[in-house]
Amino acid sequence: MKKIILSILSLIAVTVSASAINLQEAYSALSNVPNINVRQPDANLPVIDDLIIDGQIAGAYNLDAAGILETGTSVYTILNQIPLSYMINGGNNNQVAAFVYATPNEGGSNDILVVVMSGYKGSAVSIYGTATNETVEAIKSATFEMQGQSLNLSATVPDVGDFNITLNKGR
Repeated sequence: MKKIILSILSLIAVTVSASAINLQEAYSALSNVPNINVRQPDANLPVIDDLIIDGQIAGAYNLDAAGILETGTSVYTILNQIPLSYMINGGNNNQVAAFVYATPNEGGSNDILVVVMSGYKGSAVSIYGTATNETVEAIKSATFEMQGQSLNLSATVPDVGDFNITLNKGR
C-alpha cells in the first residue's frame, strides 16, 4: 500500500514539475490571451514603475462580463503554471488581484513579472522585465493592502525610484 501511495505521489510531482514555466514563458503566454494585446504605458495602467528595466506591457481594459470571464480564466490557467515559490508579493480577493513574481537571471539581476486584474474595471495587465536585487527586496517587504475593489502595494528604493500598484474606483 505504501509503495502505491508513494508511486502516485511521485507521478503527481513529476506531472506538476513538468508543467512549470519560467516568467518569460508566462509573459509570452499572457500576451496571447484572448482580449489582451501588447501596449505602451497609458493612463489606464494600474502600475507606476520607475524600477522595472526594459518593461514590456500586455493588457486589456474595459472588458465586459464575458470578456472578464474568458480573459481571467486564461490568465489564472497560466499563473497556475508558475511555481508559487517565484511569487514575492501579492494577493487576490476575487474582485481585484495583483501578483508579483521574481527569479534570478543569468545577468545577475532578476526577471520580474507583475500581473494585475480587476473585475470592477474589467482589466487584466501584465508587465515583464528585469529588476535589481534591491527592487526585489523592496517589493518583497512592501505592505500589500486589499479591500473590496481596492488594492495597493507601494515600494521605494531610495535614490532610485518607486514601484506602486494601485486599483480603486478612480484608477
